[in-house]
Amino acid sequence: MSRWMFPRLVSSRLLCPAACAALVWLAACAPSCVADERPTELVFPAPEINPTAVVWRTADPPAHPRAGDVWVCSPDGEAMVYVPSGEFRMGSPPGEGDEDEHPQRSVHLNGFWMDKAEVTNAEYARFLTATGHPAPSFFYQHWNHSRYTHPHQPVVGVSWDDAAAYAEWAGKRLPTESEWEKAARGPDGRRYPWGSEWDIQTTRRCNFSDCNDPVARSSSTIDDGYGYPAPVGSYPRGASPYGCLDMAGNVWEWCADWYDAAYYTYGETYNPKGPPTGIYRVVRGGCWLYDAPYLRGAARDSAYPSCRDFNYGGFRCVKSER
Repeated sequence: MSRWMFPRLVSSRLLCPAACAALVWLAACAPSCVADERPTELVFPAPEINPTAVVWRTADPPAHPRAGDVWVCSPDGEAMVYVPSGEFRMGSPPGEGDEDEHPQRSVHLNGFWMDKAEVTNAEYARFLTATGHPAPSFFYQHWNHSRYTHPHQPVVGVSWDDAAAYAEWAGKRLPTESEWEKAARGPDGRRYPWGSEWDIQTTRRCNFSDCNDPVARSSSTIDDGYGYPAPVGSYPRGASPYGCLDMAGNVWEWCADWYDAAYYTYGETYNPKGPPTGIYRVVRGGCWLYDAPYLRGAARDSAYPSCRDFNYGGFRCVKSER
């Protein structure tokens, strides 16, 4: 499979900043297949792994959470879901996925809290106001377009350093690649957050390269409802086993790790943190301009940490259990 992610990669979509600008222009001009539907608040669908999960609204994390419990914390007010300690199968089995997803291995992680959804424009704006952190140039050039400015849409056009600065302000951090994958796939190592079947023909589960894609649509008949980043939580039927939303499609998400295509051949299997150094940072999850192979929970990609000029990359945060 060809690897075409952010501007560092040989891509039919993005090759350079000029191409990035062209993509933004195309996305802004392309018509949407359906009327705009924007939820006003994030819903909490019961996680598959724990249908009786509890929503906690406390200053401190609950002392004895169960898998899938939700904790609404401050200062960003983001809802987080609990992923318990334990092992999971990371990577892809033989004959599936890309070379950098092999070998599949058993990885143990301590418990952690993962943002239920991607960080939104509203949340990121509060961070900018509170800290004086400089807004990226993309903010001023393109955030005035209605396709990217709704408060409940995921923030885009942020670099890895921007994302890390937000996480620190919120008392959190960026997820490791292994934390991200466990939260997306659950303990059974499913292909997509909702299961192992790409059944989006009958059920809206994610925002991907459908008939609304202004660049290179993978389907001219399937309609997920958006030709740009969807408001977070728009696809509750695409939730992961723990209840995380939008972990397949919508926007790529920064992870803490440096990227190494060969990391699975030598990396630690107990709370792995990734390579000590690198050139690119890991991104996960695919986005609204990509199709099924890139939306798999095991799919890996990477980008320059300084990369900002794109309208399909964002992030979510995690917090260690203790």
